[in-house]
Amino acid sequence: MAAKSEGVRMSYYLVKAAASALALATALTGSALAQQTEITFLGCGCWGGDVNAVVADFMAANPDIKVNVELPPTDELFQQIQIRLGAGNAGPDVVAVDGPLTTSYAARGWLADLGAVFSDEEKADWLPSSLEAARFQDTLVTAPLSTSTQVLYYNKAIFHEAGVTPPGPDERWTWEQVAEVAPKLTLDRNNDGAPDVWGFIWEQVNRIYQLQVLPASLGAHAIGEDGLTTTGVIDSEAWIEAFTYFHGIFNELKVAPQGAIFWPPDLFEQGQIAMFVGGPWDIPRFADTDLDFEWGVSRHPYFAEGEVATPTGGWHIGVNAKSANKEAAERFVHWIAAAEGAEAWWHEGPGDFPARQSLLAQIDTNPDYQEGPLSYLKIAADEATQNPTPRPLTVGYLEYEQILADTFQDIRNGADPAEALSNAALRIDSEMGKYR
Repeated sequence: MAAKSEGVRMSYYLVKAAASALALATALTGSALAQQTEITFLGCGCWGGDVNAVVADFMAANPDIKVNVELPPTDELFQQIQIRLGAGNAGPDVVAVDGPLTTSYAARGWLADLGAVFSDEEKADWLPSSLEAARFQDTLVTAPLSTSTQVLYYNKAIFHEAGVTPPGPDERWTWEQVAEVAPKLTLDRNNDGAPDVWGFIWEQVNRIYQLQVLPASLGAHAIGEDGLTTTGVIDSEAWIEAFTYFHGIFNELKVAPQGAIFWPPDLFEQGQIAMFVGGPWDIPRFADTDLDFEWGVSRHPYFAEGEVATPTGGWHIGVNAKSANKEAAERFVHWIAAAEGAEAWWHEGPGDFPARQSLLAQIDTNPDYQEGPLSYLKIAADEATQNPTPRPLTVGYLEYEQILADTFQDIRNGADPAEALSNAALRIDSEMGKYR
């Protein structure tokens, strides 16, 4: 199966090679070098793929611009943006922006207006949820690169062992069905009192990105209309109901482990998790791994009395408002987010779903995705359009996210949901006071 998914990338490389040969042969001539403008691109070390290869493609097509790439770890990236842009530095010229942080950075005046960089047609090709996250006060301040969603993964062998029929690829279970089936899939094979197989878990077990859709499925918002208030929102009946369910998975049903944070796909590969909700990035990973069991994918669950709600979000890039090389920075941002670089970013870079609808549609028709495990990407691509629920756009997003991460972890480990959410609302509102 490794050869199959590698073939998807290789077919792209072969098509691209012919188109870029002339640019590569003539790039960086003596006159171009003399007129080169240097810019710095501050990206994220969490990105997979070969970011430098994408940047090399840009420089081959634009020999008058040299792009220096910096890829610090995620937490360090956020720190560097806070320090460097917060100090009014001219560099980096181009920055990676996690979607919900657009509002925070733009409110501080750190991001340049990109409205004139992209045509109306190019803007319309972005997914509506991505375009919404790219705006601040009706001004386009970032360019979406990727989007994401979540699907339900399951181990067919464990389902068979437990005598349970798994959902079909195009089937959408309710959260109630997950809770009903998960205990049957939680197995203590050696009778030592500890599960050898856990029935169900979320991939990002304490992140608002993945868990926000629980209350959203019940019709709840994630923050007040002012973008600052959470009292009366995250401690509402819908949130309490949603996280009482979450609490029950770990504490009453005991179908998922408590304690330290870990990465569920690792245990899934080892046959120790029967079901988990995770991102489409796991599909090529499992397709390329010689698993000793059959596995499948179905659509993201929802509450039976609620509505379908799917997680979404992705990386954007923006131009530093203080950059001394805005024209070069804007050319780079346009190329990588709307021109031929958008496809290069998808195939050569991190491999996350593209935020452009025209590229996302290719998954449905590309012959490489019609058979085998990679065909599950078609389901995932469609899920990215099924009531995608972006994280809240607030100037205090970092504080909001961290407090809720602590709260979700406390609930997972036994804290009363209503009390924990009430305390979280008070803490978040207190932190938001500095932005009022």
